Amino acid sequence: MKTRSLTKRANSMSESDTKGFLEKKKLVLPELGPVVELKSDSFVLSIYRDLASDSAIDNFLKTSHLYSLSERRWKLPRDYSKLIDANVYTPFRYIISSVVKHFWRDASRECSREVVDTHATALPHSSEDPPTHTSIPSLVIKAKGSSFQLPYRGVAGLTAKIGFMNIAACIEIQVKDNELPVLDQLAQAAIYARQIFLHQPNRRFVRVLGIIEHDMRLFHFDRSGAQYTPLLNFDDNPRTFVRLILGLSSPNEADLGLDTSIQWKVENGRKIGGTLTTKNAEGQEKVYPLVNVDPFFSRSQIYGRATTCWAVSDPASGEILVVKDTWRLDDRIAEYVHLQDAVGVPGVAQMISCEPDRGHIKDLRLSASGGPACPENRIETRIVMKYYAHSIVQFKSARQLLCALRDAIAGHRNLVKRGTLHRDVSPQNVLLGNPGAEPGERGILIDFDVATRCDETGFHPPVDWRVGIPLFQSTQLLYSADPEEPQTEIAHDHVDDLESFFYILTYIIYTYDSHGTAYPMDALLTRWKSLAGLHAAESKGVYLTAKRYVPATIARRWPEAALDVFRGFRLFIGDLFQDRMPAKYMKPEELTAMLTEMASKVDQHYDEILQLFDTGIDTLEKADRDSAAANVPPTDPGSSSVQLSLC
Repeated sequence: MKTRSLTKRANSMSESDTKGFLEKKKLVLPELGPVVELKSDSFVLSIYRDLASDSAIDNFLKTSHLYSLSERRWKLPRDYSKLIDANVYTPFRYIISSVVKHFWRDASRECSREVVDTHATALPHSSEDPPTHTSIPSLVIKAKGSSFQLPYRGVAGLTAKIGFMNIAACIEIQVKDNELPVLDQLAQAAIYARQIFLHQPNRRFVRVLGIIEHDMRLFHFDRSGAQYTPLLNFDDNPRTFVRLILGLSSPNEADLGLDTSIQWKVENGRKIGGTLTTKNAEGQEKVYPLVNVDPFFSRSQIYGRATTCWAVSDPASGEILVVKDTWRLDDRIAEYVHLQDAVGVPGVAQMISCEPDRGHIKDLRLSASGGPACPENRIETRIVMKYYAHSIVQFKSARQLLCALRDAIAGHRNLVKRGTLHRDVSPQNVLLGNPGAEPGERGILIDFDVATRCDETGFHPPVDWRVGIPLFQSTQLLYSADPEEPQTEIAHDHVDDLESFFYILTYIIYTYDSHGTAYPMDALLTRWKSLAGLHAAESKGVYLTAKRYVPATIARRWPEAALDVFRGFRLFIGDLFQDRMPAKYMKPEELTAMLTEMASKVDQHYDEILQLFDTGIDTLEKADRDSAAANVPPTDPGSSSVQLSLC
């Protein structure tokens, strides 16, 4: 294939188009994952054979005025160089439309498909992207059906006719000798695919068809990365061309890569309700009404777990529940295994049912002869869990904050005793208990996607800086990111997670007041957030071991009892930090001895921390009771005369 560099192609693109493509390419490539170049055309020649037989396609070709049987070619221009830009797209739209109309003529209006020329239409990107980002595919397959809806124009109540919410597939057309290099073709297709994933939350995979005059190439995107086929001449392979069009426009949403266990009711082009069907351990189906038509949480990256969480209601009791869909690596322990161990454990998310194996990426992929089609297989898992309140950062009082963090730490302890280590402790994974929750359930630890089980030696895998959010990572995890540091593998243990709990409290003390009002991030946290690896670890280490004061502007926002808990927690973690500092320089046998000693003190560590929290909670509760008895409001932490608070 003849290609030119992007700078050469810029001669036919405006400067703003070139800049926009580079910006979007920079955004999409880091989340693309492994890319597989298929060397053989065997798969693309065999794909979608169940959608139309050879005889059905041959009959269509015989009657089509857009295909020449005698010349064995589609009636497309032989020379594109003399065509004005718009005419590059029009002939293809006619041909592709004729295929769609012929084979899907019996499809109902509710699941109709239409080929639309969008080469001059800017389709807005998701709100997660910069507001200036749009895409202009050459052609799209516009779709109606349960999974599709009219997109908003960006003005309340107004909708547009076409957008990524109602697109089944994109088709990108280029002219030979002016086409993008193949990796930029991949990037362009990935930009479209990412938007389809973002706008259609039940997507399992996305396929994009690339056309360069008389050649075609298929791009496939899923949660394990991307694939693309070699170029194939569609004049020489008219049946394959027809089948690819049928696969990208099929009325059967499963053919398009949509999860049909989620169904929506659509009125006037917009989703107004829906259901989610799952199975229990006995394989019995249960249908849950959706509380909202959109998930309340979803990850935007193409590659990865693609965690998507839905709020549903139990059809019998009306209780609000959470359904969590993820794609886990097949060599990882599934989250549901940890949640099964956690059934009945206070302070930990409670699972109701699960579908451990809803499908494999390797079964969705284009097969590859002579190489692996799927270097990283992922398994789709669905878990139904109890619904809890919001993130811990939405607390409304110092007592609620301490109660929530205390019960989550206690839940963490119970799982550690059962051999499970969370490894991703952060504010988004500690939730407030439901209103009126009993002690033990006032804070809930969730999200065990990266949790591990201890091995036969009693240890967990080594610390890994790629696990968790850096701002809340322990110093040992941060040290592991530095290639210059000694490479002795240090097992991730309960102390690392306890240190992460401390950073949650630090983050909240420094960025909120005791009533949950947010403040600009303090210089300390800004520094931690900006640093990485060794530098971040050293900064945290200094904070843990040096005598530091909470700035007066921060201290006056909190009652003394909460600051006492914070100070005690810091001293506790600081002592453990100093005990573990030599670990990265130890010989393996010395390290094993140190970790064994730490493990033997699990109960001692948790007892000390929980007692610290219990004392603070008791003090705050007594203050509330005294205030209520005196019929006066609780003491305003801002009225304290203390200017500096030793931490």
